[in-house]
Amino acid sequence: MNVLAGVKQTRNRILKQYTVGDIVPDDDWSLEQSLDTAWNRSELMDSLERLDRRSLHLFEAALKGGE
Repeated sequence: MNVLAGVKQTRNRILKQYTVGDIVPDDDWSLEQSLDTAWNRSELMDSLERLDRRSLHLFEAALKGGE
């Protein structure tokens, strides 16, 4: 189960990469900044989805191993 704790820590670290300032636009918000932010959010969500799948896989493997 230590592996699952490590996955959870990694997930939390990835979530913390964004601050409110990263998400809320400034007055002079440019198209380039908007596109960069959208790309980064997409990458962030992809990483979180991969971690969630990995966590589920590890949990299911642990349950099968305990039978």
